[in-house]
Amino acid sequence: MSALRKQLVKIIRDLSEEANKNHDREIKERYYFLRAVARSKQCVTRACAKAGQSTDSFNLWGKRLIKQKRLLALKCRSRKPKRSPTRVTMKVERKILALRKAEPSHGAERISFDLKKIYRISVRPDRVYRVLKRNNLISKARTKRLTKKHIKRYRQPLPGYLQMDVKYATYKINGQQYYQFNIVDHCTTWRLTRVYRHLNHYNLMTFLKILEARCPFPIIQIQTDNGMEFTDKYRGNVEPTGKHPLDRWCDARDIEHRLIPVGQKELNGKVENTHKQDDREFYARSNYRNFEQLARAMRGYNGRWNELRATKALGWNTPDQAVENAYVRAIAWLLHLQSAKSVVEQSKSVAPKIKIKRLSSVDRYLQWLEWDDQNKKTAKCLVLLPQMSNSYSGEGAAGCCRGKASLHPRLRSTAIARLKAAIQPRPGRTTPFASPDNVKASGTSSEFQKSIARTAKRPRKLGLR
Repeated sequence: MSALRKQLVKIIRDLSEEANKNHDREIKERYYFLRAVARSKQCVTRACAKAGQSTDSFNLWGKRLIKQKRLLALKCRSRKPKRSPTRVTMKVERKILALRKAEPSHGAERISFDLKKIYRISVRPDRVYRVLKRNNLISKARTKRLTKKHIKRYRQPLPGYLQMDVKYATYKINGQQYYQFNIVDHCTTWRLTRVYRHLNHYNLMTFLKILEARCPFPIIQIQTDNGMEFTDKYRGNVEPTGKHPLDRWCDARDIEHRLIPVGQKELNGKVENTHKQDDREFYARSNYRNFEQLARAMRGYNGRWNELRATKALGWNTPDQAVENAYVRAIAWLLHLQSAKSVVEQSKSVAPKIKIKRLSSVDRYLQWLEWDDQNKKTAKCLVLLPQMSNSYSGEGAAGCCRGKASLHPRLRSTAIARLKAAIQPRPGRTTPFASPDNVKASGTSSEFQKSIARTAKRPRKLGLR
């Protein structure tokens, strides 16, 4: 028996009680394998083969167990690398933890944005998430699934569509309940929030006066729920009477007051979402002792929301920057429409091009005859007629006459009349065919006239019938 097997027999005997109490499957499998090989009467090679393991595996785990002398030595070590090239430095990790401590509600993406904005350090959100998880700053609580019927998300194209609601203060101060009026723009998440002692119409009108003075854009619509502070719809009436202070205020300023259906507060989701953010970023930060301290802190929180709080939904812009960008896009779009309209008007003022229909061979020949009548060039016409006989004959005119054996009736009658008029001799004038070149070619002018007369008597060959 080898020295390794002798040492294992002694150690396995000492660890038997601890092995019976251990429930780790991996440790127990290796322990029973080493015990079977150590107690076997066969050689190590045959004992390992019988157990379905290699001798290298026996030597590895046997030596490790002898060295540590405890069952945890049979547990596989972590394969995690000792150094990671993508891990952030300790200096950056301390900055991440400081930002998380300053704003506990901020997640990995917000902290990544703040690192780049404040410290000029670019760290991806997934690496920030690893740092937070490594320091046990990630909650394991799962978010609730959205089970409402209105699950579609959208954003209004322009500022001016507001959602208003009243939030009860998260906790009472000195036994007194206070009320927070919230109004949020649907497009830019610009908001106005104030705290009041009582929930009544007087505080509502005070809040609306502040809204009218501070709102940086014209108000188009105000959407609310069916609370008694916003409408008198359910005070014995099926429809709003229009006498509620909020309805009168909206009518005087040509603003639409819209009520959401009962029990569907997710339609007022923009302002409802701000209530959650207020609990995380305002009420959970400190305990306020009196109403004046709460109202003063609320005004400062509202200013930070509009001027400093950049969000991913707005392209990492603040609400004030989103308002400015929205109007820049609107003005650019109006200028584009105006330029497009001017281009269309200019194109309409220009006379449209008239597409000239291509003339057929018959129409072109008739057009040439009219031009010849106007310019009195009969001689040229008669000289060219014999040369054109092949193309205007019954055999060669299949293309221009679309397969017909004769020419167009108008063309045939016009050509015969022109030919007869040209052949008749005119008193006191020589024939137009009696040019010096023609006389030399045919002998005398009288012989040339006879050849023309013979040609007129054979109209079929010329294609004039």
